[in-house]
Amino acid sequence: MNWTALIVSVCICIAVGVLEALLGASGMRTWYPQLRKPRWHLPIPLIVCVGIAVYIIDGFVVYRLCDCPLPVGSRVIGITALCSVMVFNALWNFAFFESRSVLVGFLGLVAFVFPLLILQVALTVFFSATPLAHAVYFVWVIGYDISLYYTIWRMNQ
Repeated sequence: MNWTALIVSVCICIAVGVLEALLGASGMRTWYPQLRKPRWHLPIPLIVCVGIAVYIIDGFVVYRLCDCPLPVGSRVIGITALCSVMVFNALWNFAFFESRSVLVGFLGLVAFVFPLLILQVALTVFFSATPLAHAVYFVWVIGYDISLYYTIWRMNQ
């Protein structure tokens, strides 16, 4: 076990998780429950569980990137790409929940696909052990989040 890699991965996930909670907390408690949502929408406690699962996946990927035998520069690129996606996700929470705009939330999510795709390609090309782990999150965003927030936007115009 590489303890340094473990500590780095846990610290990155905790730091971005705290940022995400701070940026979107009030809108999630007050504004979001009042929106009309489709029947297939997950309740907030399950959304929180999905968020925790994403941070576990991200932590695993950071750990693998820190612990892999590639040159330091390659590892830094991978970790930077992953941290960028994590911070973008936190900023999306701010844009959606604090602006209280379903359109901003939907468009921000569509924009989020691009850095997420870049990360997925980079993991696939350079880091053979990690792309499948992060692909689960990529599929979730493409298959569930985009259609959900598009539907929420349409239902609340």
